[in-house]
Amino acid sequence: MGLTSILAIGLTLAAAPLPAQDKAADKKTPPPSMASMMPKPGPEMARIKSMQGTWKVEETMEASPMGPGGKGGGVSLVSSGPGGLSIIIDYQSTVGHKKGYKGHGVVAWDGEAKVYKQAWADNMAPMIMVATGTWEGDNLIMSSEGIMMGKPFKGRDTLSGIGTDTLTMVSEMSMDGSPMAKVMTLVQRRAKAADAKPAEKKEEAKK
Repeated sequence: MGLTSILAIGLTLAAAPLPAQDKAADKKTPPPSMASMMPKPGPEMARIKSMQGTWKVEETMEASPMGPGGKGGGVSLVSSGPGGLSIIIDYQSTVGHKKGYKGHGVVAWDGEAKVYKQAWADNMAPMIMVATGTWEGDNLIMSSEGIMMGKPFKGRDTLSGIGTDTLTMVSEMSMDGSPMAKVMTLVQRRAKAADAKPAEKKEEAKK
């Protein structure tokens, strides 16, 4: 076979169409969607899910370094945070000597630390109070510490009645190394639908 024939065969093969590739094999597997990668709320968040809702609150304040004692009332709106991985608390005192007080908090389960964590800010102090929470039986205990009014403090909030329509929170505090003393009791009763709507409309008007 001469050189011319070999060259002709080579050119013919080069010009021939390649066999069709397996389209199924050529397709790349799409990456997982962001939604499928999101974590789901665990049993720890399920345990406090019942705290969501609108609550009418009776306030009882004890005389303390924080101020004089007295009674009042307010409304607490508790909603689900992003992805159900937290709860968001918006609190407002509407009657009594604390009328005008507003607070905002977030509570979530920290899977690494194995405790609940809460961040709280309000219009009474230029600070963010951070607390950690653990269960003692059916009670959720939120503990905090820091500096307030230039002095070290420790706080302890005991929440009972979780899972029912009446929540009670007893707050104790130690200032500058003093013994823990009760400073506040909040009795929260789940609002009926007719009572909840006005509060929800007020919150919507703010947005």
